[in-house]
Amino acid sequence: MRTFSYVFIALFLFGSLSCRDTKKAEAEMEKAIEQVEEVEQQVEEASEELDAKAKEAEEALMELDSI
Repeated sequence: MRTFSYVFIALFLFGSLSCRDTKKAEAEMEKAIEQVEEVEQQVEEASEELDAKAKEAEEALMELDSI
């Protein structure tokens, strides 16, 4: 009976510690996902800005060609 109690207590403690690690890992994963989404947004904004400048440059070249 004692052996069973020791095994049960050991499994309970192991399970409790595993849950804590999982929560910590999930929090770190969520933080990493937020950072990736922020970088994606910055890249999208930079891409849109670059497209706008390319369009302006193309219009300027077309205007020069018409002269």
